[in-house]
Amino acid sequence: MRSSIIDTIMLSEKRRDLMLYLSKGSKTREEIVEALEANWNLLKQPVKELKDAGLIFQKDNDYRLSNNGQLMITSLMPLLKMVNTFSSESDYWVTRNLQAVPHHLAKRMGELENSSVLTLSLDSMFEPLKHFLENTAVKRRLKIVISLFDPEAPRILKDFAEKNIEILLIFEKHTYEKMNESFGDELKSLNDYENVNFFMIEEEINPPEIVLGDEEMTIIFFNLNGKYDYRELLSSDNASLDWGNELFDYYKGISKPLVEK
Repeated sequence: MRSSIIDTIMLSEKRRDLMLYLSKGSKTREEIVEALEANWNLLKQPVKELKDAGLIFQKDNDYRLSNNGQLMITSLMPLLKMVNTFSSESDYWVTRNLQAVPHHLAKRMGELENSSVLTLSLDSMFEPLKHFLENTAVKRRLKIVISLFDPEAPRILKDFAEKNIEILLIFEKHTYEKMNESFGDELKSLNDYENVNFFMIEEEINPPEIVLGDEEMTIIFFNLNGKYDYRELLSSDNASLDWGNELFDYYKGISKPLVEK
């Protein structure tokens, strides 16, 4: 019976979407049709199957989850969100190297379900940081993990530092060494600002490149070969931003300050 109930929820997108929608509270037939963007004739069978399984109740024109249905959907919510995340951009996620994502956050990648994948155009694919910052509004703070050699980064970020934007900048170790060798003076000048703080990850990991603004985020997860393939994940919803901030804080926790202030 237990596996049958789980199958009822998981093996049908319509049943799954209906239960997720009803988890927000009792809904009328008209509200369900509008929210799921489906003709009621296509929803009759999923509704019947959920009623037969004791997962939803109907009273007149209102539908709601049963107590069992509410418990099931609450327990399955993280898994359902994970399914939504990976199924919506399956060709992208199946080729991502996620080894640098800590286990406690990897289990919650369903929180990225509302993110979208962008393939950068030819004129911006080699400057992903510049592309993001030119297309988002930053008023208070920037949190950045740099894992790609970026000659433009010191100049671009200096413009934000001069606007009194707080900048927390974490470097992947080998990326910092290469950039410091080529642009040491520019990096030192940037780090001299009181509102700029540099950190370097001490562990031998290849973290994704992250740019967190006030209301938007981009993450570059490298492919299975550890390479940048000009695709990035864009997010602006609260759940994704919270996840991204926790990932940034994790990397900051395994980093050392490059200059004490």
